[in-house]
Amino acid sequence: MATHEPSNWRMPASVPADSYAEIWADEILPIARDAYARLEFTNVRPQQDESRIVAAGEAVEKRTARQMNYRPWATDVVRQELHKAGWRLADLLEKIL
Repeated sequence: MATHEPSNWRMPASVPADSYAEIWADEILPIARDAYARLEFTNVRPQQDESRIVAAGEAVEKRTARQMNYRPWATDVVRQELHKAGWRLADLLEKIL
């Protein structure tokens, strides 16, 4: 991953470094929506987890003929996003240090 530059990782030169986080968050939202739409959540209920309440339940993949199965799709998305994140972090550190 370190030797192969990912596509679409670089921020435009006109974007200040303090705006990167917001741009990256906006970029990931459609992917998060897609991930959520691929799963069906059932038996969701509040559950105590140490000092906080969390939602607990089951997530089952929605089966469709047109989509890749969730696990290989998610694996590919995570690989791509981590690849971009490494390059982006290196770039950001160079700019601010």
